[in-house]
Formats: sequence, structure tokens, C-alpha cells
Amino acid sequence: YERSRISENPEYQKFVADNRWWLDDYALFMALKDFFNGQCWYEWPEDIRLRYDYAMDYYRRELYFDIEYQMYLQFKFFQQYGWLKNYANSQGVKIIGDIPIYVAMDSADTWANPELFQLDENNVPTAVAGCPPDGFSATGQLWGNPLYRWDYHRQTGYKWWTTRLWYVFRLYDVTRIDHFRGFDEYYSIPYGDDTAKNGHWEKGPGIDLFRTVE
Repeated sequence: YERSRISENPEYQKFVADNRWWLDDYALFMALKDFFNGQCWYEWPEDIRLRYDYAMDYYRRELYFDIEYQMYLQFKFFQQYGWLKNYANSQGVKIIGDIPIYVAMDSADTWANPELFQLDENNVPTAVAGCPPDGFSATGQLWGNPLYRWDYHRQTGYKWWTTRLWYVFRLYDVTRIDHFRGFDEYYSIPYGDDTAKNGHWEKGPGIDLFRTVE
């Protein structure tokens, strides 16, 4: 990166311009994680944890080269992945890609879009994902992923999900959605519980999401 003079590269400039809608938040998030020694974002100082404008401006200035480095890494990855996919397709090989239903709590998605998830006014989860006790586990599975505010997604015409799927359709020839059952009903566990025992089922968006996407 230090030898690359990447900011002058037209391909890089186009990549950044085309992907700014996710790349800006992602690169800043990763630079901040390094700056705060790998801490989860919900342990950062309040001003940047809650994305106050002055804090965002301050860290964008202070971490400029760290942010650009993260963008550089993404540029190189997508460049190399594009070469690989084109070669695979030219040999008659299709790429199947996975898209999980949930994102991690400690992710750029959650930090940058708290309104999409079941978080309180301090961006702390009110409930998290998992599955109930069964024959495999007497206490169930506590995954800890933030759950979606499906009513909010519905009001936006499922914009975030539609964009997410549109993007992976560009990356893969075939896309598999992991934990598809969660779109019908999802298991909600109170945040802070040590097991999944006290969870309950909630209705998901159902077929409405997929009709909208279609």
C-alpha cells in the first residue's frame, strides 16, 4: 500500500466511487477497530459509538491513511476475485455464494445502521438471535446476532435487504441464503441471557420480502 500511490489509480478511483455506499462506513469501522485495539464498537467512546457528526469528521481526518489502507485492501480483493471468477466462468465453472440471514453485532452494518436492528437508544441490543432447546442442546443455541426491526424494513420497501441481495447477485452466479427459515419465524432471546431457554418465536417478514425483492 505504501508504495502503491493508489489514490492516483483510475481503477481504484472507480472502485471507491462505485462502492462508496458501503465502503466508507466499512473502512472507517475497520480503521477505528485498529485504533481502539480491536475493541467491539459498542465499547468505543460514546461520541463515535453513536456516530456524532463531529466525531465522524474528527476520526476521518485523524485516520485518513488507515481508512485508505482498508479501501486499498478491498480494492485488491475484489480485483483478484474478479479475475478468479472470470476465469472460473470461462472454464464452465459457476460460483455459489452464501449470504447469512444475520450480521454480527460487532460489524460495520450494525454500527452504521442501528435503526435496522432491535437496539435501544444507546445502541445496545434488546434481543438477540439463536434457536430453542432441542435434542441436540438442552439450553438451545445463543448466537448473539442482533435481530431486525422488520416493521422498519417493511416501511423502507426492504431497501437494505434488496441492496444486499443485488450486490451478492453481482458477486456470485448462484446465491444461497443461510437460515432461510428465519424469514418466516425467528427465535428471539432477551439480551443478556446466558442461554437460549427464555427465548420465544416472533413472526418474520414472510413472503412479502421476497415478493418485494422480485
